[in-house]
Amino acid sequence: MRAAKYEPIGTVMRAVVLRENRLSIENVPDPTAGPGAVVLEVAACGVCGTDHSIYRDRLLPDGAILGHEFAGTVVEVGRGVADWVPGDRATVLPVPYCGRCELCLTGKQNLCRFGLGHTLGCGGDPGGLAQFAAAPVASLRRLPASVDAKRGAVVEPLAVALHAVNLGDVKPGTRIGIIGLGPLGLFAGLIARSHGGLTFGMDMREARVDCAHELGLGAFNCDDQADERIRDLTNGGPDVVIEASGRPEAIERAAGLARVGGRVVMVASYHAPAEIKPGRWVTRGISLLPSIAYTALEFDAALDMIATQRIDVSRLVDATTPLSEIQAVFERFETQSDAIKVVVDPSA
Repeated sequence: MRAAKYEPIGTVMRAVVLRENRLSIENVPDPTAGPGAVVLEVAACGVCGTDHSIYRDRLLPDGAILGHEFAGTVVEVGRGVADWVPGDRATVLPVPYCGRCELCLTGKQNLCRFGLGHTLGCGGDPGGLAQFAAAPVASLRRLPASVDAKRGAVVEPLAVALHAVNLGDVKPGTRIGIIGLGPLGLFAGLIARSHGGLTFGMDMREARVDCAHELGLGAFNCDDQADERIRDLTNGGPDVVIEASGRPEAIERAAGLARVGGRVVMVASYHAPAEIKPGRWVTRGISLLPSIAYTALEFDAALDMIATQRIDVSRLVDATTPLSEIQAVFERFETQSDAIKVVVDPSA
């Protein structure tokens, strides 16, 4: 493995490239900084359910470079860039909102069609599972000295969880149920608690239940009368159920868990049909709220939560994985027993 040395012309970098039946580590040309953009040396890049779905279901063509949760150091700036210089550290908001559509202009940036269709590493420009990545300056957020690259890389999933909690209208005293205690569900639980909510979660993996307990969250194994116990503890069911498992059958389970007049927020990646019973939703007055991405303000708020340690993500981001192990990371993604956030170090 060569040391990461950036040269904009004529050199190559290592990157994770999507191929027909595998993830291939290949040498590809170093990116260049176009007008209004920079090149980052990537120090950390998270792997999430969206990445796994792209890989498993072949949602992008061969040659794509994944990775939309990343942070690093500026190594080149393009024409017209005045506020960033080589050596500056940044995390990346990977969704390039157009800022002109009706959705952007009415506070619904997270639904911007252009932005979601051109997300870095998810159908737009190449992402952060590489030694270097280009990004527009509008997407950069400075990392305070107190925030290392590993935590900088999880600003993005924390913002996803924050949007879900905001969509659920969590306030002091709100009762919250969470189905699925992977990193996203746990982030949602920590944020909901910081908002003054009473939070209980469930997962089928005991290690994730234990992790929730270590974080001070109420949690139960899915097979241990979890629904009944949560309904008892919330006096009839949660006001808000956050479905973070990504399992289609869990959507209907969430409707049964929520109290009458409650809300179900879907915040995972779903790529299979779900069977629901509309009558139960209608007669019990359950609202279904799909949650995707975040606004720029929510991304900035997530960064501030980490920088001020209002949300301590260190328990979930305690190690990095070298680029050479990326195939194994994706293959064991669905069976991973613990709740640790997978963060890749492209230089390792």
